[in-house]
Amino acid sequence: MSKGAMTIAEGSQASKYKTDATLILNGIQERQYVLRTAFDSLSVWKTKYAVNVSPFYPRLKTSIKEAALIDNEIWVFGIDGTNPHHIIDAVTVASQFYMIEPRDILSNVYVKNLNAEGEASLELSLLVKLNKDLYRATTEAIMEACRHFGINNEVNLHVYSANINPKIPQQDLHQALKDGGASSVVTDSRNLKYKSGNNLGNRGATIRTNMHVAKLEF
Repeated sequence: MSKGAMTIAEGSQASKYKTDATLILNGIQERQYVLRTAFDSLSVWKTKYAVNVSPFYPRLKTSIKEAALIDNEIWVFGIDGTNPHHIIDAVTVASQFYMIEPRDILSNVYVKNLNAEGEASLELSLLVKLNKDLYRATTEAIMEACRHFGINNEVNLHVYSANINPKIPQQDLHQALKDGGASSVVTDSRNLKYKSGNNLGNRGATIRTNMHVAKLEF
């Protein structure tokens, strides 16, 4: 089993807010290498979370210009998880940094509660549809990135989302992942809790959730 992982759409660097990249279906797997990606640019992210980072400047010809070492993990900023080229560039940076193969990073991908922009102003039915599109597009992008690197092993896409999440209930989430190319989706038997911060970095809450694992086959 791969000892590496990638997370999409990270927020705060604080350990209580980071996406847990160690959980697997009904168990746990320690990680030696974790690539964390954030949608925000580095400057916006630092303004929100007011932390010190150690900038890392990739020597590769990619579109990525903002990366940093935080708590001994590589973070790459300005990454849209629905854009396969962004994922490819981020994985290329992490592979160079850790001196490992892309498959070591992409074999396990973690996502926590993706939500469409402007959700507060949307009708719930429209928000569910937009979130389904978001998870479908993210799954498609991950699969395209895997094909780019010639990965032919099974890839696990782990999604943290409550079964009764009104913004994308379990049935809609599973369908979106399958529409994006997943061969199957199962839900962990455990009920989980984690700390989550808001998008501005000034509030936190304890969230009850479930973990869903989509299998991507090549």
